[in-house]
Amino acid sequence: MTGVESSFRAGIGTLELEHGPGELRMWTLQPPLASTLFGTVVPVNIMLEGTDDLDTANLGLIAEVVADPDRHLADALRFAHQKLLDDPAFFGLTEAEVEPYREAPSRSIPLGEPRLVFYTGAQWCAFFEEGRLPICDPYGFSVAFEHHRPVRVEDWQDAEILG
Repeated sequence: MTGVESSFRAGIGTLELEHGPGELRMWTLQPPLASTLFGTVVPVNIMLEGTDDLDTANLGLIAEVVADPDRHLADALRFAHQKLLDDPAFFGLTEAEVEPYREAPSRSIPLGEPRLVFYTGAQWCAFFEEGRLPICDPYGFSVAFEHHRPVRVEDWQDAEILG
């Protein structure tokens, strides 16, 4: 017995419980997903309030997303790319600095490996902690989804570390 609490969920896989920031409980998919789009593994986390049971998460939605992570990551990149073109200052760039991205495909945005983070309900995000854009310093940014549709880019520059 390892002392690690784990739970298998059909369509998702094995989730291991960890302590998240503050009072949050974080379930982590083991092993992480593989992404051919990024050529790396993609960690998956389910963040729940301390008293929430894993079954309060939208397990059906999570199963759909983890079944095709590259489709959702491509959607996140396209959405972030459009936001980059529409509002370069949001990413910490000038109009001149964004010019090389105007004709470039969305996958050319210089970002590190992504992480998928789920909550209860239909909202989740593709989180990019690292990259060569000013917005990535120090905590990155995320593309928030409602079900399978990206709805906004969230800036984590001013986030506070919890715990």
